[in-house]
Amino acid sequence: MSCFLRISGETLDIDTLLSKHSLVADRFWKKGEPHTLKGKLHSNSGATFVASDADFDEFDRQVSEATEFLALHAPAISEMSTFPGVQYAMLDFGVSFYEGCFAQNSYLPPRLIQLAASAQIGIEISHYACNDDEDS
Repeated sequence: MSCFLRISGETLDIDTLLSKHSLVADRFWKKGEPHTLKGKLHSNSGATFVASDADFDEFDRQVSEATEFLALHAPAISEMSTFPGVQYAMLDFGVSFYEGCFAQNSYLPPRLIQLAASAQIGIEISHYACNDDEDS
């Protein structure tokens, strides 16, 4: 899965936010709890929600599914993004970046941008190094 809605904040009461909305979190965390990185603690509380389960190399499908996700859940997302304690609310697209590529473009259509702006969330594109060799 590579496109998530991520909502977080240092003073966010994640339990209350999740109890007030019908969207089911893929995962959530609380400030001070152990992070997946050994020896680190979460500096904030938050949750992620799957906006698209398309793979890293299926950006067009991610965009299409994330647009549908935003359109379907716009009121809940807007309420969550403005919930007390929320500092960051964004769609995070995970995309492949292939070694040796000179340039890579990621087009975001106006409808996606409009829906994100209406829900008061940002858009982030995270690039992950990938290898064309399927055996790696």
